[in-house]
Amino acid sequence: MATVLLVDDDTNALCALKELVGQEGYRVTTAANGAAALRTARAERPDVVVSDCMMPEMDGMDLSRAMRDDRTLAGVPVVLVSALVTPPPDVQTAGFLRKPFAVAQLLEIIDRLVTA
Repeated sequence: MATVLLVDDDTNALCALKELVGQEGYRVTTAANGAAALRTARAERPDVVVSDCMMPEMDGMDLSRAMRDDRTLAGVPVVLVSALVTPPPDVQTAGFLRKPFAVAQLLEIIDRLVTA
């Protein structure tokens, strides 16, 4: 069973996504910001990370950069989501969705990345 790490400082959005992604058969872990997500990912390497861009403490773009610089996490695909910003060119992502997005779009991206 593939593990998806969901990262968002919006508790309601995080709970809803956790439920929906979990219903698809994925094991889901969560974090409220990029720093917590990095600790979680280092403790138990996820198969995919889905992160909001704008969060306190460490945003999704800095999380993506930190993961790329970490030898054990560099191969984990990161999907960023945001209502306001587009990731800069130096942030490597496996996908980007603008909020609000259809959950089916996100699940399609996760499925593709897990089976790649």
